[in-house]
Amino acid sequence: MNFYLLYCSDKSIINNELSSIKSKLAIEEDDIIYYDINDISNIVMEAQTISMFSNKKLLIIDSTSYLGDKKDIDNIQLLEDYFSNFNSNTYMIFISYSDSVDSRRKLVKLIGSKGISKKLDANDSYLEDYILNYTKDNGYKFDKTLCLYLMSRCGHNLDNLRNELDKLMLYKIDSKVITKEDINKLTNENIEDSIFDLVSAIIKKDSSKAIRLYNNFALDGMDASQIINLLASQVRLLFQVKRLYNEGKSNDEIAKILEFRSVYRVKYLLSDSYYYTEKELLKFLSDLALLDRDIKLGLRDGNVGIELLITKKDM
Repeated sequence: MNFYLLYCSDKSIINNELSSIKSKLAIEEDDIIYYDINDISNIVMEAQTISMFSNKKLLIIDSTSYLGDKKDIDNIQLLEDYFSNFNSNTYMIFISYSDSVDSRRKLVKLIGSKGISKKLDANDSYLEDYILNYTKDNGYKFDKTLCLYLMSRCGHNLDNLRNELDKLMLYKIDSKVITKEDINKLTNENIEDSIFDLVSAIIKKDSSKAIRLYNNFALDGMDASQIINLLASQVRLLFQVKRLYNEGKSNDEIAKILEFRSVYRVKYLLSDSYYYTEKELLKFLSDLALLDRDIKLGLRDGNVGIELLITKKDM
């Protein structure tokens, strides 16, 4: 295959896939050239030119503006025409940092018919495969059941997961076996994800889970006001995402408006949207503000107040 299209809003996922394709094609880094799709003339000229020093070359083309943002390019036909008579020693990877591409574009159809078009998604299955392959390729034993546990502690960002795995592998360099105890000892729990789980448990009226999650924060040394502030921040974010979603915004648009690095975060925040309304989230914020005020005025004990909020929440 000489043509590839990769699209995903998470740059770390695309970079991982790029590394995999580069390895399969066995092209030296000196023979890899990066372009923006607006530079059509130079892209086509470079693709047609025979390399003097190597049999193969790879062009990596950032196509976000054309395929993701859907901006037109005047001379795009030059590139489209290239597909009819392409250089078999030149490989092209078109990438778009977006959650979707316009399948009506002729370029998308050409890549699909003559190459591979692939939507990448940082779902649990993708990340599980990555974790297992990454540890196996480095000679480590990592139980499949630990994958979701690692993600629950460290989040779903590929770069962060890779950094945590590197730390674990360095720690277990002698035995080459990573355990749950190692994960608990060396990794930092993703506070944002844990706070989301706490808010989710409260909204779903799962008091036992909410109390357990709250106690974890308390045991880590957080006082009541810190926990309330984290809860309020997460609820405000949920409200913003819910409001934009109700206004008809796509996940991609919401991610851009709220300046998220990955659209996965939007999906994550919307995953429990069935359980709450905008009005309920605003009431939750009001309850948190009143509790924080009473604690600071000495009218209520912080721990007792939060536990009552959890066990008697009426949303």
